Amino acid sequence: MGAKPGDEARWRKFMAATIRQPPWPGLVRAADMFETPGEALDVGAGAGRDTAYLLSRGWRVTALDSSPSAAEALERLAHSNLQVVVAAAQDFPPSDYDLVNAQFSLPFIPRDHFEATVRRLRDSLREGGVVAATFFGKRDGWNVPENNLSFSTRADVEGMFTGLDLIELTEVEEDGYTADGSPKHWHVFHLVARHRVD
Repeated sequence: MGAKPGDEARWRKFMAATIRQPPWPGLVRAADMFETPGEALDVGAGAGRDTAYLLSRGWRVTALDSSPSAAEALERLAHSNLQVVVAAAQDFPPSDYDLVNAQFSLPFIPRDHFEATVRRLRDSLREGGVVAATFFGKRDGWNVPENNLSFSTRADVEGMFTGLDLIELTEVEEDGYTADGSPKHWHVFHLVARHRVD
């Protein structure tokens, strides 16, 4: 998740609505692909639903979010295996990870920085590493000119992960609700991909 100046009140409500939510299924699926836990990056960690899951299973987690409200929410997870970083994804220099998780966060990267940021995150995977991410499709309800969000086609997503083994690329389009209960038309792609072992 990325917070723009002036949006902090909205993000605070988002944290309150999601703080007790279970981990996203894509993250659970990705973590289950490992016999032993390693180093994980949780991009747009928010209130910590996925970070908490990873910590409970022995992962060492870098939780990245641009919102100070997220940092406050993540403080409740205080753990020797947790590092919280307050920064926008496009400004964060990634290290090397076994697992990169980005559920409903990458589309908030401004369009001018989107592909380069996704490429950096993809390239931060170690051999055998796994990425689990969600992308907004072109027919998503938030795809309007005034939103500087990033929207992708299936071909766009496949292209950004060329060279990795696609474990899952599922397209979902449905009417639903946002975390605060507002109605929204969702068009998303759920991806799980693995870095090949040479």
